[in-house]
Amino acid sequence: MVITVQCTAQRWSVLDPQTRATEEFSTGAAAFDAAASRASEHHCRTGQHSTVRVEALGTAVDALHFGR
Repeated sequence: MVITVQCTAQRWSVLDPQTRATEEFSTGAAAFDAAASRASEHHCRTGQHSTVRVEALGTAVDALHFGR
């Protein structure tokens, strides 16, 4: 599973593919922490790998992996 932290027009959000929901955050750090928590919980609950991807300024980086 890939959870995406996205910055668009200086607004940070987390896109969760399981819930198909987008949650807004005031800072990139808060968004990243929320995504990392969700990815860790997913890995602990299912044993499957999970990734936190950060997308900003037209670039994407897989910043954190659980279970690889």
